[in-house]
Amino acid sequence: MQKFKLLLPHLLLALFGAISVFSFAPLYLLPLMWLSLAALTFAIQKSPSPKAAGWRGFSFGLGFFLANIHWIFISLNTFGGMPAPMAAAGILVLAAYMALFPALAGWLTLKLPCPDSLRVLLLPTVFILTEWLRGWLFTGFPWASVGYSQSPMTPLAGYAPIGGVYLIGWLLCLSIALIVSKPKWLKGWGIVASIWLAGWGLNQLEWTKKVGAPVRVSLVQGNISQAIKWDSAFYLDSLKSYLELTQKTRGQLVILPETAIPSFISDVPDWYPQMLRDAVAPRKADLILGIPILGKHEAEYYNAVTVMSDPALPLYKKQHLVPFGEFIPLPWLFNWIYQFMDMPLSGFSRGAVKQAPFSLASGQIAANICYEDVFGREIINALPEATMLVNLSNLAWFDGSWAAAQHAQMSQTRALETGRYMLRATNTGVTAIIDEKGRFKGVLPERTAGILEGTAQNRIGMPPYAWGGDYPLLIALGALLLGLGLLRRR
Repeated sequence: MQKFKLLLPHLLLALFGAISVFSFAPLYLLPLMWLSLAALTFAIQKSPSPKAAGWRGFSFGLGFFLANIHWIFISLNTFGGMPAPMAAAGILVLAAYMALFPALAGWLTLKLPCPDSLRVLLLPTVFILTEWLRGWLFTGFPWASVGYSQSPMTPLAGYAPIGGVYLIGWLLCLSIALIVSKPKWLKGWGIVASIWLAGWGLNQLEWTKKVGAPVRVSLVQGNISQAIKWDSAFYLDSLKSYLELTQKTRGQLVILPETAIPSFISDVPDWYPQMLRDAVAPRKADLILGIPILGKHEAEYYNAVTVMSDPALPLYKKQHLVPFGEFIPLPWLFNWIYQFMDMPLSGFSRGAVKQAPFSLASGQIAANICYEDVFGREIINALPEATMLVNLSNLAWFDGSWAAAQHAQMSQTRALETGRYMLRATNTGVTAIIDEKGRFKGVLPERTAGILEGTAQNRIGMPPYAWGGDYPLLIALGALLLGLGLLRRR
C-alpha cells in the first residue's frame, strides 16, 4: 500500500500528460492542454527537491509521448513487419527517451538559481528550451510541441510570425504558470490577459502581401494502401490510378503525393511520363509529383520531387530524412533492427540544405516532403524567393491513426510562420489547401481517392520569424536565465 501511494502521483502525472493528445488535431480540445500543463506546473512547484521534480517531469513526459506517438507502432508492426512485442518495446523506449526532456526541465526548475519571487518564469523557460533541444538533438523529433495545440485556433497563434511555434509554447506555459502560481494575484491575471489580447491583435496583421492573380490548383490523393504500394504486382495499377486522376484535374498547378511513382524514373514504362504531360499540356499546367531518384553512385538515391511537366525534370531532394525510416543512424549499432523489418528504400541520401524553389508559371514553388515541414527553422530556408509552399506526403504508414491530422496542424503553423499558402498533396490524407493564416480553405476526406480543386495565392514578404528562425527566442530565453541567476546572486 505504501508503494502504491508513492507511485500514485506519478501515475496521475502520466495520465495528465496523456490527455494532452486530445488537445491536438483532430479533436482540438484545447483546454486539455491547459489542464495538462497546469498539473505538471503544480507538481514541479510542490516538489521537495530537484531530483523529485525531475522524476515528476519524466512521469508526465512518458504519458505525454506514449499518447502522442503511439501510432508509430502501425508503421513498425503492420507495415514494417516487426513483431508486435518488439514494436511496442521500441515505442516505449522512444517515449522514455523523449520524456527525458521534461524531466530535465523539472530538475532545472528547482536547481537553477533564481529569486523566489521570479521562479514562476523558470519552468516555462526551461521547458521550451528543452523542447527545442528535443527538436534538434540527433536530427530532432519535434512532434507534439505544446505550441501546436494552440495553432491556429487560439489568439496565441498570432505570435507564430514573430517567434514560431516555440514562442507560442513559451507564452502558453507562462500563462499557465502565472495562473497556477498565484490564482488570486490580479497582476498575474492581467499579464495573461495582455498576452492573449496582444496575440489576437497580431493575428490581424498582414505580414506578407499578394503577388499576381490567384492560381487554380489541383491536389491529387490516390489512396494507395501501404500494403500494396511497394508490391510489384500492383505497380501498374498504381501508375494508372494516378494517371486517371491527373487526367481529371482542372488546375494550373497539379500536385501528386510523395512517391506517387513508387520506382526510379529509369524503371517507369516509357509511355507513362509522356501521358502524364499530355494530361496537363492543353492548359499548360505545371505538374509536380514525388518519385525516388538515383544519384551518381550505385548506393546513392533520393526521396525527391520533380516537375513532370518539364522534360528537363528539375528536382527537389529531401534533405531532412526520417531516422530508421529513410536512413539508418549509427549502422554499426542499429543495423540489426532491419532483420525484423521490411522497409523499402531505407537508405536514402540527403539533399542539400538550401535548394532553390521551382520557378514555374504558377509561382515560385518551394517543395518539402512529408516529415520536413515539422521543422519550421528549415522551411524558412526557401524564403524570400518562394511565393508558395507545397508538402508532398505519404502517411499511409500510419493509416487509421491521428498522425495525418496532427501533421496537417503542423503545416498550418508553417503557413502562419512564413505568411505563405501551404498546399498538401498526400496519398491518404490530409490533403488540403491552407492559407497564410493557417486556415483550411479546402480539405479532402481521409482514406479516399479524389482531387481537391481550389485556388491559392502567391505571396511575398518576410515575417520576423522568417528572418531569424528560432534563434532570437533562444537567445532571449538564455539571457532570461542568465539574468535570473545574476539577480539571485545579488
